[in-house]
Amino acid sequence: MKHKTVLKINYIITLLFICLPFAGFAVRGNFFELQNLDLDVIAASLSVSLKSSLIAMFIVVLVGLPAGYYMAKATFKYKEVLDLLFHLPQVLPPAVIGLLLLLTYGNNGFIGRHLAALGIRMSFSSLSVILTFIFVALPIFIKGVSVAFAEVDPKLERTAQLLGDSPLQVFRRISFPLAKKGVLVALSMAWSRGISEFGATMMFAGNLQGVTQTLPLAIYTALESNINNALFLSFVMFLLSLLILISSHFLTRANGGKTSM
Repeated sequence: MKHKTVLKINYIITLLFICLPFAGFAVRGNFFELQNLDLDVIAASLSVSLKSSLIAMFIVVLVGLPAGYYMAKATFKYKEVLDLLFHLPQVLPPAVIGLLLLLTYGNNGFIGRHLAALGIRMSFSSLSVILTFIFVALPIFIKGVSVAFAEVDPKLERTAQLLGDSPLQVFRRISFPLAKKGVLVALSMAWSRGISEFGATMMFAGNLQGVTQTLPLAIYTALESNINNALFLSFVMFLLSLLILISSHFLTRANGGKTSM
């Protein structure tokens, strides 16, 4: 019983450590002083974040869904090594990601300079925000999708094929419906990761209000000029994150306790 008591105390202390900053945020609490808010900055950063993230997530689903499905189902030489490359952005520091994107897609980058010659400016533009969102969110989505499809019973897919269904029909009728909840969890986690990105966005996209200034960048800027704005925007991001967490929890429970992350 003694070891259970020790474990319980450790659990409570750890939980308090995690919750204390949220308590400090709640005690500060004057983000409800609406008369001190700069609504133009708030509206602009919300607009940039939401528009950029929605476009990015559309592209992430478009390319990540088939990639994750292939990762789950295909077997080939060096697959494990190649799969690891998909996850590399997840372990890189944001500053390194920003530098890599700048060296690749910046106006003087080895791809960006050719795009610039065509009149397509990637760095320090709205396109750079979208590209950053995609780069940091895509690996998370692909990983979640691959796990979700790997949990689908292959016997059901083989049975459907034996009954005459094409691979596309098997995917549409069997694989995707069974993996759908896991895919939605992966999408919500990927979106959360993208919209919260700070360092890479700062380096590659800059901090231009109404163009590249996302919610995290607006919070950073507001710390020096309008703490009320920073608190209010932080509260908005807290609510978004809480909504994602709760939604993912219930989707996971509805999926029989399995998780795609």
